[in-house]
Amino acid sequence: MITLSNELRSRLASVFRALWADGRGWILLTVSGGWLLTLGVRIVYPALLPDIMSEFRVGYTGGGLLLSALWVAYALMQFPGGITADLFGEKRVVFASVATVLAAILVIVLSPTYGIFVAATVLLGIGAGLYGTSRVTIITDVFTENKTTAVSFSQAAGNIGTSILPVMAGIIAVTLGWRFGFGYLIPLFVLVLVGIVLYIPHRTSEKPDSGGGLNRAFFYSLGRALLDRNVIFIAVLQLSLMTYYQGMTGFLPTYLIDIKGFSQPLASTVFGAFFVTAIALQFVSGLISDRYGQRPTIALFVLIALPAAVALPMLDSRPAIIIAALMAAGVLGAFPPAHTYTVDLMPSSLQGSGYGLLRTLYIGGAAGAPPIIGWLADGGRFDTAIVLLGATTLIVVALCVVLPSIDPEM
Repeated sequence: MITLSNELRSRLASVFRALWADGRGWILLTVSGGWLLTLGVRIVYPALLPDIMSEFRVGYTGGGLLLSALWVAYALMQFPGGITADLFGEKRVVFASVATVLAAILVIVLSPTYGIFVAATVLLGIGAGLYGTSRVTIITDVFTENKTTAVSFSQAAGNIGTSILPVMAGIIAVTLGWRFGFGYLIPLFVLVLVGIVLYIPHRTSEKPDSGGGLNRAFFYSLGRALLDRNVIFIAVLQLSLMTYYQGMTGFLPTYLIDIKGFSQPLASTVFGAFFVTAIALQFVSGLISDRYGQRPTIALFVLIALPAAVALPMLDSRPAIIIAALMAAGVLGAFPPAHTYTVDLMPSSLQGSGYGLLRTLYIGGAAGAPPIIGWLADGGRFDTAIVLLGATTLIVVALCVVLPSIDPEM
């Protein structure tokens, strides 16, 4: 046991030194800080939605359409963000992303009407959508070794944002008003902008072979890359993961309150613990993936969540329900290896645009999950909806079997 503990500490120390070497640690911290904010700010909306609806006198439908506008704008920008990174360099894209979100927050804080607030929300979604693709390609390009561990660090930072930013926004809103629940993020976004200027390289991936423009050769090369059998499979895999994620995170608190009888504070606490669990799982998944490969790691963490999600409707004991809800976060541990595997399947010169288009397709496609879950819940089949969400992960396991192996870099 002592030997094993020493080996683990040695392994972790070695990984930390590799991540921090040659100034790359500042790159990782900056990129991860930007992801923490651009991901977390979107989860601030549900926390402040009652106050927003009250001030602008809109009902639940208006609030739901507001959230839909945010996520659709986010999904649609994945492909343009990737193309822009390929053509002009990743640094310009992440800077434009963070600056756009910052501008949107300033408008949100000052918005006098609901129309302006909605427009600012769409702008925020556009800005945040530009960040996701370049975040992954920067890290996978800079960290040629331990790439999944680096992506896991960044992914976990995003989960810290989803765990902490909404809680802080809610506390601030109670004392200062909901606008300050957004406004307190302004200096943090400014800090990330400074980090991007100082530490992010202008370009981390190769330029496209099409002469640097959006010409026929560029789109022909992109089309060939995306029509590859394995790329289609990984796109379906990502769609299945994202369907589970959007459905489960969107409705887990409501399910615990309405079906399992949890109080609002307890359900919120469990939901926060869900993301805290995801942070730990994503660190572990990065280490496992770099050591044993991406496909087995994806399947492993999905199989942690699958029985938990399916069991939730059958559990009556409150401790058992909480444990199952936390285990259901296992799918989030599959995201870092799935991201790096997807990027690895792309030609280097098309990483940004190819990965960006796939993100647009699977994030946008998965946006259909929440309405379906809601429709089933309205029909008295909330339990069925949760079981179906768990069942979608079986597609992931099946695809992990048929996809080719990419040896982890040691």
